[in-house]
Amino acid sequence: MAVFGILKRRFLAFRREAVVLWYAFRDPRTPRWLRLASLATGLYLLSPIDLIPFTIPLLGVVDDLIIVPAAVGFIAKRLPAGVHLEAGEKADRWIARWFKRPLLAAAVILGILVVIWAVLLYLIYRWLAG
Repeated sequence: MAVFGILKRRFLAFRREAVVLWYAFRDPRTPRWLRLASLATGLYLLSPIDLIPFTIPLLGVVDDLIIVPAAVGFIAKRLPAGVHLEAGEKADRWIARWFKRPLLAAAVILGILVVIWAVLLYLIYRWLAG
């Protein structure tokens, strides 16, 4: 159960950092390079191009579960103090309002990613077969 506790704490931290980045992205005081890094991280998560392809069982998902949280944490730590504090307060209010069950949220997010991948793989298959 210790592993489950560690994963749960890391997911909760990642969830907060991701919402903080969303609010910081919209703040004009956020440096441009951090905005671009946030945008690139989001695009990488949704992109069909990964460092480890999704078609390799389990490793494709692990790729996203390691690289994206690491990038989000890296970017969040480099936000200006005022931006991070204000975005953190907004993130806490948003999370308290919308995320009552963190594991359910993780399952929904993972499900959405799997559906996106399935649709992309189907479209690629239809394009190659047609």
